[in-house]
Amino acid sequence: MATNGTTRVSGPISGEQLAEIRARIIASNSDSGVSSGQTTPARTAAQSGLHMPKSGHYEAKETIPNTPLAASVISVALGAAAGIAATCAFQPLLRWLGEANWTWARPQLGIYLTAWATFHILEFWTTAGWNFQKLSVDAFLLNNTNEYHIAHLVGLAEYFLSSYFWPAKFNSVVASPWVLVVGLLVAGQSFRSLAMVHANKSFSHIVKTVKLEDHTLITHGVYSHPSYVGFFYWAVATQLLLSNIVSTIGFIVVLGRFFRSRIRDEEIHLTRFFGREYVDYKARVGSGLPFLGV
Repeated sequence: MATNGTTRVSGPISGEQLAEIRARIIASNSDSGVSSGQTTPARTAAQSGLHMPKSGHYEAKETIPNTPLAASVISVALGAAAGIAATCAFQPLLRWLGEANWTWARPQLGIYLTAWATFHILEFWTTAGWNFQKLSVDAFLLNNTNEYHIAHLVGLAEYFLSSYFWPAKFNSVVASPWVLVVGLLVAGQSFRSLAMVHANKSFSHIVKTVKLEDHTLITHGVYSHPSYVGFFYWAVATQLLLSNIVSTIGFIVVLGRFFRSRIRDEEIHLTRFFGREYVDYKARVGSGLPFLGV
């Protein structure tokens, strides 16, 4: 528990707990300005959660917001512009390579890759814009787990193998109505990103075992775990979009087991943090994934 800024933990301290305690000490020292005895402009900018640290070698013009979120948005926009321009420039080469005969180059594949990239971009943007204290390059979730990347590679492998050995599948009853699936994809992504914005500083990509001062219970949401709900349906929709039979079933089973275990573990700590208030909230709104038994 925390008393007058001091963290007391009974029993052995795990690596995660130690990291959280260290983060609190750093934040406390930063807020009080202990390193310099006073608050400097650079420190004020960092504390605000809005601007990147200022340098004594260069002063930003401030005509463009000097924030990680703005820098990321600009990077994505420039990258997208460069990608579109390169595609147009290399059209003659693509035609020479027989682009018209590429049976695998379907709109579904393009939408899938766009959705995958957008998911990781929005993970960073929502953290940069509404949860600055937890911002790092890890917020892209590109180094989340090896299993995550393996799962998507397996999904792509099934798509390309089907395109080569069973192309008729994409025009049969087995094929997903991909226009409708895109709606599920967008809904899942929107649900997750809005949940992260809604939770603000209380959101974390890892299960917290130590309650920090900025950790508050959000009780006016539609589900107790909305970000998990959004990710679950987004991930399943990516495989439906590619008309993957094996991978769709695999995603449902593996993600179901993962979220069932994670939610149960997280709820142990949430009940310890907030007691009856969380128990009543969970009973009132549910997890949003009742078929997982949570």
